[in-house]
Amino acid sequence: MAEKSQSKASLYALCFLVGGAYGLIGQLIGVALEPVVGPAFAAPCTLLCLGVLAVVLYVPGIHQRIAAVSGFGSILPFNGFACGIADAFQAGHANGGGFAGGIRSVGRLFLHVIVLSSVVNMLAGALAAFVTLPKLPVPQAPAMPLALLAGFVVAGLVCIAFQAVTDAGGFQVPNVLLVGQSLGGLLTLFGVTDVLAAVGGYSFKILVMGAGQAVMATTTLAFAGNALMLLVTWGTFFALALFGIVAALLNLGLRNR
Repeated sequence: MAEKSQSKASLYALCFLVGGAYGLIGQLIGVALEPVVGPAFAAPCTLLCLGVLAVVLYVPGIHQRIAAVSGFGSILPFNGFACGIADAFQAGHANGGGFAGGIRSVGRLFLHVIVLSSVVNMLAGALAAFVTLPKLPVPQAPAMPLALLAGFVVAGLVCIAFQAVTDAGGFQVPNVLLVGQSLGGLLTLFGVTDVLAAVGGYSFKILVMGAGQAVMATTTLAFAGNALMLLVTWGTFFALALFGIVAALLNLGLRNR
């Protein structure tokens, strides 16, 4: 029992540290990109950079080793989504389906996590375009370098929260991600995710909940006549899935040498 408790404590500690570390990386990338691409495009570009990171870590097996001991600390950041796509591709490939089987497996995961949650978030965005609900006051974002610490803590705590819910309920990871991304949009209706994004900055925006917030907010913008950012958001999702497929193929090629 003591060994089991120690193992769980280690998992939660690493979940916090790894999730916080990825959040910190996202914060640094986002802050660096913002003056270059502008605030509107900084978050999508940051996610694309994390897609590159996912490939770099997945191909030699580094992500797999980190994920085995950190749980949602490696799953909840969107580089973890790209790696999840890679895992899905390899699972479909290994079950005798080859490349086509891998693509089918990826399609099922993408539909379950991204498409279904985005339907919920787009409905929330449509509602927000016509109905104003009471919202939490949004605090002022912390200045650098405190923003780095705040982002680390916010990302780490959100990852721990998802890990705790999953452990308590015995839920499957894709279902948790589906609910998490859906909540990202739904909670934006009441300003909850706006608070987390203000405090955590890009460290929160790179998480699954942050992606849900982005879908909801860009849908509201689309109803106001600006559909570009909604298209950019969807394009980012597809690009990350492509990064995952590339990572899976490169990893398979490396292992088959």
